[in-house]
Amino acid sequence: MVQNTPNNNVIYPANVASLKRAWNYRTGDAIESSPMVASGVVYTGSRDHHLYALDARTGKKLWSYTTGGAIYATPTVVDDVVYAGSFDATLSALEARTGTLLWIYATGNAIESSPAVADGVVYVGSTDHTLYALNADTGDRLWSFETSAGIQSSPVVAEGIIYVGSWDHNVYALDATTGARIWSYTTGDRISSSPAVADGVVYIGSQDHLLYALDAGTGEKLWSYQTGKIVLSSPTVANGMVFIGSHHGALLALDARTGSKRWSFTTGGAIDSSPLIADEVVFVGSQDRTVYALAALTGEKLWSYTTGGAVVSSPAIANGMLYASSQDGNVYAFVSELLWSYTTGGRIESSPAVADGVLYVGSYNHRVYALDVLSGEELWNYLTADGVISSPIVVDEMVYIGSEDHTIYALAASTGGRLWSYKTGGRILSSPAVAHGMVFIGSQDHRLYAFDVNIGEVLWSHITGGPIDSSPAVAESAVYVGSQDHKLYALDAFDGVERWSYETGGAIQSSPTVAEGIVYVGSRDHLLYALDAITGELLWTYRAGDHIDSTPAVANGVVYVGSHDHRLYALDARTGEEYWDYTTGGIIDSSPTVAEGIVYIGSQDHTFYALSAQAGEKLWSYTTAGGIVSSPAVANGVVYIGSNDHNLYAFNQTYFLSEEPLKGDEYHEQQQ
Repeated sequence: MVQNTPNNNVIYPANVASLKRAWNYRTGDAIESSPMVASGVVYTGSRDHHLYALDARTGKKLWSYTTGGAIYATPTVVDDVVYAGSFDATLSALEARTGTLLWIYATGNAIESSPAVADGVVYVGSTDHTLYALNADTGDRLWSFETSAGIQSSPVVAEGIIYVGSWDHNVYALDATTGARIWSYTTGDRISSSPAVADGVVYIGSQDHLLYALDAGTGEKLWSYQTGKIVLSSPTVANGMVFIGSHHGALLALDARTGSKRWSFTTGGAIDSSPLIADEVVFVGSQDRTVYALAALTGEKLWSYTTGGAVVSSPAIANGMLYASSQDGNVYAFVSELLWSYTTGGRIESSPAVADGVLYVGSYNHRVYALDVLSGEELWNYLTADGVISSPIVVDEMVYIGSEDHTIYALAASTGGRLWSYKTGGRILSSPAVAHGMVFIGSQDHRLYAFDVNIGEVLWSHITGGPIDSSPAVAESAVYVGSQDHKLYALDAFDGVERWSYETGGAIQSSPTVAEGIVYVGSRDHLLYALDAITGELLWTYRAGDHIDSTPAVANGVVYVGSHDHRLYALDARTGEEYWDYTTGGIIDSSPTVAEGIVYIGSQDHTFYALSAQAGEKLWSYTTAGGIVSSPAVANGVVYIGSNDHNLYAFNQTYFLSEEPLKGDEYHEQQQ
């Protein structure tokens, strides 16, 4: 079966062992077609005569298309068009988003070959002994090439040449424009394997038990390797090695240049599946019903999952999930908890912010970082003169953040270049808020500042009776902030004039949250306060067992807040009545984040928790090597959090939402 090329891999040796099933979708018959993933959709064919389009994250069926025969071939997706061959001798071109038929082309016999698309041309083989070149937009035939037997092998296009195998025992190299034969090489038996082309070499298996390496320009044999049984698997080339399965039940790793064996791994059944290589991990299916993950360098087994049927299709990886199909009729999706981690030179108490595919966070090593959200790769960093505990905010391609060097910085989001900065009279632990063309931030010089977002001009400042570590919140035309003078202030956002203040019994380091006309804020007097946002009138309080420095989060009529008493509380937002509390092993300074029915929170016990928002039950936890003060951020299915172990972590949200015990098509049934 043809291999799928992975995009945006985030499954690697360190996290592959934690893979668990996220969902499965049951079709009406066995699946030999490999899953193809594009733009958040999984496409696969089934022997039940249907091509399916499934949501890649949930497994929910988006659409299906009925053909006149079983679909063994892997579909190909290019430019929002799905091309799929069927056993009813037709190649169909469908709109990827809707499944609407754009055109159909009939060959003389079944199509088991997967189409290749290049430069506006679709190339596909048929068991009618012919390789076809069709216009990708119209389906009109441009040329065809006849062999002496059927073509099950899937063509590969490289440097203007088409490479394909045939049941007539030959490997062919054809001119992609005209179909003229450039060369052919004869093996000792039928070829069902699809070629792989790398570094001027064509690798292909044959049913004569051999894997061949041929010169791509001349067809001259460079070497061959005896596998011991027929080869239906298609080879994969990566990191100077060729990986291939055989009916002997072994996955082989060979030196790509010489053909010498590096290692082999024996499964309990024949391997027709083509191996997938992703970040030094090899994924492959076996007829022993199992999907395997092996270390690419050594062949050591890292993980496996047994399905209800033989796995002859090839796995696929996209956006942090592994997909595999089985002859039990199911498409399976697997997910790992940790997508990636990034190490800085200091503890991370700053909470991350995500914008336009980039994650921004501060570190106590004096730097602000911009990382790629998919890979964790550093895009840039900016050096300040002291630790950065403040959390960034990104607005209109500008990053605003404070530093303990007393300075607020405005940086270009794309480059990290400084656009402006302003030095206050004290350290800045407060995180900025942006509204009405202004940036608001507190300083330990006792002041809340309002700056022009573009030039950094101070528009006003308001002095309180103590340092301000609390981060301001803006609602309507008011800005709210707490101070270590025990007071919560409500100021006019445009001129800084005090509208009201409310005095608590302790310093306020918690940042206020405003929702439905109510301001919620914690105090070191152990109380959470709910105040009328307009008047400052006290509506209710709730007493925890210790300081509340955590910032409350409000979702669906519930306010969540952590305390130094090690607990996370869930309270009725209108009355303060307690719904539940959850006890961790340490102080909670981290502020909770609520997304899709889950509360995420860090604790000084070094652990990051995911709890049911409704019941407070622990769904999952992950232990780091340091206390967690940073608050989590959730964006596009990924949960990010920093730790005092100097690392920023990215977790797959689907991992928290999935339920491993689901069997067969139970998940599919739940989605109906």
